[in-house]
Amino acid sequence: MISRTLASMLCSLALGASLHAQGPAAPPDPAVLQRLLTRHQARAAAFDFAAIGDQQYGADGIAKWPALQASINRATDLTFVVHTGDIKSGSTLCDNAMFANRLESFNAFEAPMILTPGDNEWTDCHRANNGSYDSIERLDYLRRTFYPTNQSLGKRKITLSQQSEDPRYQRYVENAMWSQGGVLFATVHVVGSNNNLGRDAANDAEYRERTNANFNWIKTAFSVARDGGFQAVVLVMQANPGFNSNRGRVSQLEEGFRDTFFVLEDEVVVFNKPVLLIMGDSHTFRLDKPLIGTRSGQVLDHFTRLEVPGSADVHWIRVKVNPAKSQPFSFEHEDVMPNYFRQERP
Repeated sequence: MISRTLASMLCSLALGASLHAQGPAAPPDPAVLQRLLTRHQARAAAFDFAAIGDQQYGADGIAKWPALQASINRATDLTFVVHTGDIKSGSTLCDNAMFANRLESFNAFEAPMILTPGDNEWTDCHRANNGSYDSIERLDYLRRTFYPTNQSLGKRKITLSQQSEDPRYQRYVENAMWSQGGVLFATVHVVGSNNNLGRDAANDAEYRERTNANFNWIKTAFSVARDGGFQAVVLVMQANPGFNSNRGRVSQLEEGFRDTFFVLEDEVVVFNKPVLLIMGDSHTFRLDKPLIGTRSGQVLDHFTRLEVPGSADVHWIRVKVNPAKSQPFSFEHEDVMPNYFRQERP
């Protein structure tokens, strides 16, 4: 195991000299890798989970949320629920009461629930209609609220590995890892609004620090997946980096996402097994293969993007996983019928 871990570190070091301009991330720490490899074992078995995001937007979205949650809670075969972030609209208050309300609602899921942050709950909180908050202060409050321990949200908890276990990245409690049925899962804190880049010096510094942490976490996740013999990797983040407009070329993504996706592309190429990226942000159900290899110029067929429905589209996606298949992921759009007909009146 140690020799494989060292080999994986050397691979990551080589990848660190790739196309991204942010600067090479610190390689995965061998002690951290060893703990993660011991904790996460690749035991293949079929399972289902739910994916949601961009929910509880305004009065209409809040009114539709109970039907969505009830639909998911009735699906007792779900192993867990992942939420891609944006737990409110971008034009409503970021006050403590909102955070308390969302925490209570997330803990009402029967299954374990894992959340990655979105831009609406911290990056955009400086807006006047959000309460003119300091964005970085709201990020700190978000971390204290939703990530006080290594336990998931939901009534039934699972224990998560967190990037904060590495002393170099103690701040990043939201970057989590867990495994199920021979598949490795990781949340990566990448948000809309250009990933918090380009507003002022303090927020640009936050972007740089978090992006370097994300580099390390992506590399760590793929190192664990390679060394641990996992059949697939699932990453969960909030941001749509611009896949819909640039035809999949990382070099043409928005500046706040480009470096992260160069690192991700490198790891996807080396892993050479199925990778699923679950994201939200633009509120439209999408299922495609949007990533074009920078070096090959070819679509990376083993990389799939799932974008969850959101905003006024208050439904959820069932992801069915069978690691024994060459294409281990299949998807079902779960219609919450009451939400097709309910409309809040002004």
